[in-house]
Amino acid sequence: MLTLSGAYPSLRHPFELEKQSDECPCEPLQRPDRFNKEELARWMVHSMDWGVLTTISTRLPDGQPFGNVYSFVDGPCGKGMGTPYFYGTYMDQSFHDSKQNDKVSFTLTEASLPSSPVCARLTLSGKLVEVNPDSEEYTRAQAAFFQRHPQMATWPSEHNWIIAKLEIEDLWLINFYGGAAILSIEEYFSAKLSPDMQLERL
Repeated sequence: MLTLSGAYPSLRHPFELEKQSDECPCEPLQRPDRFNKEELARWMVHSMDWGVLTTISTRLPDGQPFGNVYSFVDGPCGKGMGTPYFYGTYMDQSFHDSKQNDKVSFTLTEASLPSSPVCARLTLSGKLVEVNPDSEEYTRAQAAFFQRHPQMATWPSEHNWIIAKLEIEDLWLINFYGGAAILSIEEYFSAKLSPDMQLERL
């Protein structure tokens, strides 16, 4: 099995006040068969912890794209819904860009050899939409963030953190030789990740 790039432990800043565990709190799920492309895409979105969020830059000239590494969740451990959520602030370039143009892409990859066709790559494109902070959706997403990325709960409140979601309009996947597949959004959200896909930790 290939290693998930977004599942690598993050390096800890030397000035971090509290020691945080590098181990993801979620039990790993077995990789779906390569022929089940929508299920594989759902597995990637639920199993990975970070990817590259690309916006149309307001800082660079001529509408150049800007990619930024972002942590995300699609729900709590074992209960992914398929929609990526982001915990960010308008102080950050990506969220700042999205106020001018909400069209974004979010890219995930398995790590072993990212340019190899058998090392799955998934790009989700659509609109980045802020979640109402008074909604039940916000409460659920925040709980998932604090479960899967517990250090986020300690981030300074003066940064005015918000939660945004990617409303998916396109799914582009390469997971084998022969070119990319454009996935059905309906079939993507219909795909299920079964609890019996869980693997025991080594």
